[in-house]
Amino acid sequence: MAESQILSVIRVWAAVAWADGVLAEAEAEGLRRLIRSADLTPEERSGATRYLDQRTDLPDVMLTNVNPEARRGIYRAACRMAVVDHVFAHAERKMLDRLRGMLSIPADIAVEIEADIPGLEP
Repeated sequence: MAESQILSVIRVWAAVAWADGVLAEAEAEGLRRLIRSADLTPEERSGATRYLDQRTDLPDVMLTNVNPEARRGIYRAACRMAVVDHVFAHAERKMLDRLRGMLSIPADIAVEIEADIPGLEP
């Protein structure tokens, strides 16, 4: 069974948080808040909670039916997740670049989004 759109989004943010190999407490707490407040089934909530326990990667196929504004919002939140622990690792940059491609966000739009996020270097 394919995962729901919201579970895919949570997985994306978890993958960005884990990109440097460590899930910092600030990252984990942000994910916990999201999981608690998201409209998930009990099974989805359980699956999403597992993203806190073990490193996850970006989904292979995701969010193909999401409008451009929503994709930008997903990317913006992923960028914020990358710096919530006040460390922006090279692995997180690589993950964001990969995510940008998966979400079909043009480079100029990505630059605009990233410019609004303190601590995020190009």
